[in-house]
Amino acid sequence: MAIQSPRDLFLYGLCAMYDVERKLDQMLPILAQESLDAQAREAFTEHEQETRQHISNLEQCFQILGSQPMIVESNMVAGLRRDHDAFLQQQPPAQALTMFDLYAGYQSECLEIAGYHNLIDAANSIGLSQCVPLLQQNLQQEIAASQKLAALAHQLGLQQTQLGRAPVPNQPGNQPADAKPTDGESVRPGGQSAGAKPGLCNC
Repeated sequence: MAIQSPRDLFLYGLCAMYDVERKLDQMLPILAQESLDAQAREAFTEHEQETRQHISNLEQCFQILGSQPMIVESNMVAGLRRDHDAFLQQQPPAQALTMFDLYAGYQSECLEIAGYHNLIDAANSIGLSQCVPLLQQNLQQEIAASQKLAALAHQLGLQQTQLGRAPVPNQPGNQPADAKPTDGESVRPGGQSAGAKPGLCNC
C-alpha cells in the first residue's frame, strides 16, 4: 500500500498489529500446552481469549476507517516463533521450557504495548477518537498480561532456585548444627568427630 498521509501510516500500523494479534492467537495455545505450571497455563489461556477480543477491537477500527484489513506481514511473532523452535531443538526440561515461554510471552507483550502506544498517539493526532477507546482497551490488557507473565516468571525462577539449593535427604553433612553424635562416636573439641581425618572435610 502507498503511504502518502498520516492516515495511511495509521492504517499501515493497524494492519501490522492485526497481523501480530492473529499470529499470537495461534501461538498462545502452543505455549499453554507446553507449560508445566498450572498458573502459567492459565495465564496463556486467559490471554488467548483477550487476544481474540483484541482482534475484534481492531476490526472495529477498520470499520471506523471504512477500510478492509490489508496484508501487512509483521516479523515480530515470526521471530519469536523461530526463537521458540530453536530452543525446542535443545531438548530442554519441562521447567526450563515453561520459563522460556513465560519470557517469550513477556517479550511479545512489551512489543505490543509499544505498538498500541504508537497507534493511540496516531489516532489522536488524526482525529480518530472513536478508535482510541478500542485501542486503549487492548493496551490495558497487554499491560496487565505483561505484569502477570513477569510475576510468574519471577515466582517460578525463585522456586527452581530454592529447589536447586535444597539439601539432599539422608546425606552426610545435611544434619542440623545441633545434631548429636551416633552411639560409639565421640566428638573432639571444636566439633570434629573422633573418626574424622585431620585436615579433611568430614562431609
